Amino acid sequence: MKLGYVAVVRKEFTHIRREPRMLSFIFMGPLLFLLLFGYALRLTLENVPMAVWNEDPKSVLSLQIEDRLASTGYFRLHKVDGVEQLERELVDGRARAGIHIPADLSAKLFDGERATVTMYVDGTMPAIATATRGEGGVLGGDELSAQLHFDPPDAPPRKLAKRPLIVEEKVLFNPELRDQNFFLPGVIGLLIMQVALVLTSTALVREREYKTFEQLIVTPVSGAGLILGKITPYALIAILDAVLVVSVAHFWFQVPIAGSVALLALLVVLFVAGVLSLGMVLSSYAETQQQAMFYAVFVLIPSLLLSGFVFPIEAMPKGLQPLPHFLPLTYFVSSVRGIMLKGAGLDVLGRDFVALGCFTLLFVGLSIRRFRKTL
Repeated sequence: MKLGYVAVVRKEFTHIRREPRMLSFIFMGPLLFLLLFGYALRLTLENVPMAVWNEDPKSVLSLQIEDRLASTGYFRLHKVDGVEQLERELVDGRARAGIHIPADLSAKLFDGERATVTMYVDGTMPAIATATRGEGGVLGGDELSAQLHFDPPDAPPRKLAKRPLIVEEKVLFNPELRDQNFFLPGVIGLLIMQVALVLTSTALVREREYKTFEQLIVTPVSGAGLILGKITPYALIAILDAVLVVSVAHFWFQVPIAGSVALLALLVVLFVAGVLSLGMVLSSYAETQQQAMFYAVFVLIPSLLLSGFVFPIEAMPKGLQPLPHFLPLTYFVSSVRGIMLKGAGLDVLGRDFVALGCFTLLFVGLSIRRFRKTL
């Protein structure tokens, strides 16, 4: 028995040595993911973009309020002209917060009254929205009255009202800050990607293992016809899966669909096409179904960590922030949240749709090139 055990162990190590790709995934994969968690992933943000509409721009007091926000180190301020533009910045994702300083701010404070400033918060990511509200709360604190001043430093200070500013908060897109509204749109993309990628990444490898690939080679079908024929059944399955998870998210978990259902359907079709064609590319490089599964996991985990599904891209180190733009899930997560929570249209999300279309064309082209009708 002992000799048999040793022989089996030796045999398995021999098989492992004969698969250098598998060895690289076994050792490099955990190291890569550890580095991602250690360096790339953060829940806290700095330099959160904040749109500022200052209707009292010549007032020393309003400028002091802007300086007070900037001094927290949490916000990066930029000016807008009007509440419509401010809200547009939030819809487009160019700002995660906004503040409106009214025209009568200085007059009210000068008369010893309290003035109201309005703070807008993007509620699509509740953890960041809560932190943003906390950082913006410095305007409503007691210490602000000691920091604001009208007169020259050597003049007697003018007495302000206690807590001179009233901060009126408006949480947009997810007013109740429901975690389901944040997570479930991203989960839709992740589930679609998991099903589509796993199914297609093993499709052609399975033909090789079952010794039926030669039959595909001799059939009078073009390379494009072969690839599209392999993809189509899985595309239908993935789309039906998408309909199921979107329906459950909307009707059971009450996740809103504020935008166009037709646009959401188009987004799902583009994403499914891109992921399926990526799966075919992975299948072309894999020699066994086991390898194909490893390749699929190697794509899924970075997509989960870097796409903005859980961790905000803005919180990643600057050198790593370009990486999410090479992942189809990044564009899907951005667009599905835009459609379902913000009611955004193609004018806002057009870049994401174009990117998904380019991914699809690129991966389909690579698949056809690698799967020409030759062994």
